[in-house]
Amino acid sequence: MSDDLTTALRTMAESDQPPAMDLEHVLHQGRHSLIRRRMAAISGGTAAVAATALAVGVLAPAGSAGHQGGVAEPASSSTTAPAAVTTLPPDLDVHGAVTVGWKFGYLPSGMSAYGGGAGGLGKNEGTVSAYDGAGFALSLQSEREDTVAPGNKSGVPTEKIPATVPGAREAYWAGYGNGQLVDSAGPAKPFASLSWQLPSGEWMTLVAMNVPARADWKEQTLKAAAHIIRQDHSQPLPFRLTDLPAGLTITGGGVDRIGGNTNGDLLIQAGPNPSTAPVVMVEAFKIGSMKIGDAVPPQNKNTCADSNGLTVCVSSPDPEPAPLKAAGGAQALLNRIISLGNDPANWTTSVLP
Repeated sequence: MSDDLTTALRTMAESDQPPAMDLEHVLHQGRHSLIRRRMAAISGGTAAVAATALAVGVLAPAGSAGHQGGVAEPASSSTTAPAAVTTLPPDLDVHGAVTVGWKFGYLPSGMSAYGGGAGGLGKNEGTVSAYDGAGFALSLQSEREDTVAPGNKSGVPTEKIPATVPGAREAYWAGYGNGQLVDSAGPAKPFASLSWQLPSGEWMTLVAMNVPARADWKEQTLKAAAHIIRQDHSQPLPFRLTDLPAGLTITGGGVDRIGGNTNGDLLIQAGPNPSTAPVVMVEAFKIGSMKIGDAVPPQNKNTCADSNGLTVCVSSPDPEPAPLKAAGGAQALLNRIISLGNDPANWTTSVLP
């Protein structure tokens, strides 16, 4: 499974999957690849990873972090150095379960920002996404390095086309021959990918999807790239826990709402040692919008119930890890989860008691 959205798009382009694949499927594919990446990182023995795993989830619909169709006004206490990303002070809920690291400071008119997830391999790593009613989408993700390696397969970039992002050390569009910026050959709706390196050395990628839906997609993508914001803040989720049993530790999570369908998750370390502890997952999605098997490892045991418009599941290794079993098992943990429904207006940052 790929480890980020752009890689997911490239992988699907090279596969034998049929070409008719909608945006919702592609974004869910990228999102759940990130979930699996977090799990792989934890089980692979990276203690620091488990301790600092982040997920980038739903942002306010461009009103607090950035308003629709305009540039967000930085808070008076923010720091904005020349050629640097605007950084805002942390805004954290002491009862929060997930910390979000990035947000859009600008979005085109009519777009609302929702989130994806993070791989858990770095404090600033993650993905946030925004959508409009016509099907145009922007997906921002942070990278540890430049991820584009031009090749000669269909759907794989063949060149890097220079671009301008204020303050970037380097910026380019992924090109597909003869200066073409849009990949229409892959299984996703036509998309384009902009990458740039921050002064810190970190790379960012902004993928514009279903670009025929917006005539000014190129200009708007560049403008959104120029106004990203770095801020740690608590993530609203579509559920809360009445209790987190001893021996269970939340290491990551996230949420998206593609096409009006909520899909949220938590990763829970079941044991004291991040390098050896099994991972238990909580998944919540709009009833009928997907199957639990599409979001979790196939060998897992899934315990699910429908509540308040969402299917909520606890997915765990089989047999159940000792800390989960001691707490009464997957069903007992499921009974501690309160669904808040499909409407983001009802979600909460106070996920933990």
